[in-house]
Amino acid sequence: MSDTFYNAPQPALTTQDVEQAPFYVVSRGKFLTLFILTFSLYQLYWAYKNWKQFKLSSGENLWPVARAIFAIFFTHALYREADARIKRDGRDFKWQPSGLATLFVVGLIVSNIIDSLVRKNIGYPLLDAVSLAMLPVMGWITWLGQQGLNAAAGDPQGQGNARFTALNYVFIVLGAVLLALACFGLTLPPE
Repeated sequence: MSDTFYNAPQPALTTQDVEQAPFYVVSRGKFLTLFILTFSLYQLYWAYKNWKQFKLSSGENLWPVARAIFAIFFTHALYREADARIKRDGRDFKWQPSGLATLFVVGLIVSNIIDSLVRKNIGYPLLDAVSLAMLPVMGWITWLGQQGLNAAAGDPQGQGNARFTALNYVFIVLGAVLLALACFGLTLPPE
């Protein structure tokens, strides 16, 4: 008689359980909330997680932290990898990875120029308002690219990462307070 008779039955593993997800998956609501309420700092985490997932699934030797910090140079490559995965897996997802990556890079450059001017008190209060208005714009542009990454990972709606964690809520509360203070600051007269 075999010893396996006494072992509890084990669930069958699917290839999806064994294979590492190729890209970071996140839902639209979670992505946009964290992007806007962290004043786009979430973009660093987003880029890091995507490159980390890609590194784990592909086995390529790359530095996710460097690619996150210098996302302006690596977003085209990230979207190309996602598009290649979509095509390789025979999925049908209509997006423009090169155009979205270019839009992301241009938006990032414009946003950084505006933020530099704001830090030097140039264009107050107009550029301060434009800087705040760029948050949802950049969030949406980045989200459009994330949709392709979700599709490449086999979770187009990002339902695998739709719930907020306790740490997410901490950043949401802190970000909401900072956003309220920034909006209040725009109403103050210049010094």
